[in-house]
Amino acid sequence: MTSVQRLALAAIVTASLGNVAQAQDLYDPATLRTINITFTQPNWEALLRANYASETNLEGSITVDGVTYPQCGIRIRGNTSYTALPAGSQKFSIKVELDWINPDQEIMTYDTLNLNNSFRDPTFCREVVYNNFVAQFIPNPRANHVLVTINGANWGVYANVQQPDKRMLRDYFTNADGVRFRCPNNPNGPGLRYNGATQSGYTGYEMQEPGGFADPWAKLIEVCNSLTNEPLATWQNMDQKFAIDPSIWSVVMENMLTDDDSYVNKGADFMIYRDPLDGRTHLLQRDANETFTLNWAPTFNFTATTKPFLSRTINGVPENRARYFSHYRHAKQYLNWAYFEPLFTAQRNLIDAHVQADPKKIYTYANFTQNFTSNVTLSAGGLAGGNIVGLQPFFTNRNNTLNAVSELNTPGPTITNVNATSSTPAVSELVYIRANVAANGSPVSRVDLFYRPTPSTGYSRVQMLDNGLNNDGAANDGVFGVRLPINATPGQQVLYYVAATATNAFNSVEFSPPLAERGPLAINYSLSDAPGIRITEWMYSGLSGEFVEFTNMSTVPVNMTGWSFDDDHALPGAFPLAGLGTLAPGESAVITESTAEAFRTAWNLPPSVKVLGGLGISVVGSNSLGRTDILNVYNASNELVDRLAYGDQTLGGPRTQNFSGQPPLAALGQNTVTAWVRAAAGDIYGSYAATSNDIGNPGAYAFAPSLCDSIDFNNNAVFPEDQDVIDFFNVLAGGDCASCNDIDFNNNGVFPEDQDVIDFFNVLAGGDC
Repeated sequence: MTSVQRLALAAIVTASLGNVAQAQDLYDPATLRTINITFTQPNWEALLRANYASETNLEGSITVDGVTYPQCGIRIRGNTSYTALPAGSQKFSIKVELDWINPDQEIMTYDTLNLNNSFRDPTFCREVVYNNFVAQFIPNPRANHVLVTINGANWGVYANVQQPDKRMLRDYFTNADGVRFRCPNNPNGPGLRYNGATQSGYTGYEMQEPGGFADPWAKLIEVCNSLTNEPLATWQNMDQKFAIDPSIWSVVMENMLTDDDSYVNKGADFMIYRDPLDGRTHLLQRDANETFTLNWAPTFNFTATTKPFLSRTINGVPENRARYFSHYRHAKQYLNWAYFEPLFTAQRNLIDAHVQADPKKIYTYANFTQNFTSNVTLSAGGLAGGNIVGLQPFFTNRNNTLNAVSELNTPGPTITNVNATSSTPAVSELVYIRANVAANGSPVSRVDLFYRPTPSTGYSRVQMLDNGLNNDGAANDGVFGVRLPINATPGQQVLYYVAATATNAFNSVEFSPPLAERGPLAINYSLSDAPGIRITEWMYSGLSGEFVEFTNMSTVPVNMTGWSFDDDHALPGAFPLAGLGTLAPGESAVITESTAEAFRTAWNLPPSVKVLGGLGISVVGSNSLGRTDILNVYNASNELVDRLAYGDQTLGGPRTQNFSGQPPLAALGQNTVTAWVRAAAGDIYGSYAATSNDIGNPGAYAFAPSLCDSIDFNNNAVFPEDQDVIDFFNVLAGGDCASCNDIDFNNNGVFPEDQDVIDFFNVLAGGDC
């Protein structure tokens, strides 16, 4: 079969899949929803205030877009935004926990709402715009505006800010189950400095997620010890524990947009997250209600020993300092009123009339209208009052300050056309990375390739050369190249970016892509061409147990001895599959967290269906499935033969809680979860209800529906009477069909002489067979 014919077949199947409907976005900044809060307690406000210090929830319900969510936990949130409110003010910030009583209750995939009162921000817009801007550079909450009513009374405009939790982390990290600490507001925060080897020295932190460790505090202490005490001559050791480049972006954002509640200012009001895939901890900001107001130098607190990430890791290491200023330069290009004015204006226009009608607002409507372009004196007293710089003057003042800093405004070399000789190479193929690099005010001193061979490792580097010997063209032509120095394995993904350094007084460096580790390029090596075991069904959470189904799509038996499965840790050997024995052509088998016996009973499976229990229990590490995860299948040579990355919140595709995911034939082995569909009882895949009411069809993969009487299926889902269809499946399984002369393609890729195949494609296209 020719490549054109293969593409014709793929086009037919792809066209049949349809478009996945886009889910509603709770944090769409262009949408203004109303959140109606209802309490049954007649003294609900007094109870909320009495519960403030203990952070005790009061039961209530919320109604959004006509849907009511009962039994929510509701309380007042915030620090000075509550304690420093003007006397008599009812404009307190509100936290709503939808899963307080019902752990599965969510609104648009989120289980927590933070409704903030815009304390010290008469525009109501700073927190919304800041968070959405920063989320382009670092893992960060998103935000928009909402209207709030309580028991039918208008409570006015609020900033609706995403909870910095696992749901947020899943948008940025493959695995969101790592160790997570919060450092609350504190004017003299601990700042990640080392304070002894025991937990008692770290009372300024709150542990939010243990990450599976018996002593998660040891991981925090390890990071603080490294940042504070690692000799600067061996600073690279810090990067093995603390993700330096990604964390630099966090402090750049805090400094540039002057986040008063921040690591750079207070050494507090931040979050750290340890990525379980590589064991490195990331610094993230978490409180943005007081931003766009101050005017710091870009080196603010660079000598503060209470903040060792600034004073030692960045300021103490010239290479990291140059990296900090490079990232700052890239972000600074947006630091102007021409860029931000449309963002603020869109939000102002959305809420203007509602702010004017807001009976609870802290500041006057005149403060609101004026503070976008002018400084104002707030009408409230105490910490809620005082002078607040206008947004437009802020950008003028900020640029005047930053434009006077030579180190910030001296660029490194210009990098263009970064590319690999192949982005999807075969395992045996040599891959070269190339980039055009030109002087930009100062000569180029060196060019480096930073590359990450696997998710479990950090970045390594190798120098790129312009000598005509590294697939870089002619010597001294401005094209730099280097061979990617790895021994690739099937399915391996390598992330990379390029850095170029100048010979100026600051050793200014530039990166391409400019986000460096936050937004690298990727090389994806082809999967193994071993016999075609494919993932054909999965359910990440079910009352009868999570499960993954594999099917032998080849024409030869496959002995599963030495084969293994793992989730996003991507560790060959993590969950051995030898217990499945040998899979015949077309045969399916299942692995599950349940016992094999319990799973068979729940799904009414005969003894002939191979089931292997104990998924998630491993001497290598847990491979339990999460809502966002990756399924990896390895052969006996530890080669990746199939992969499926899924996550309905991030990647799209079905949410497989109590309903399995089912793939059309063309989606097998493609790692395209959006082509998979959610199981439904009686669907074309033969799905049915287990005794627990989970829906799926584990233990058998139906290539096409059995209601097509003209197609003669047998138990292996092969069409024995039609050589055309046998040839068709051979090709899909990777076989050589050069002699398939009996298949008659036309320009539409249809087999006109075989009604069985016409029926097959009609079903894939959604027709009734």
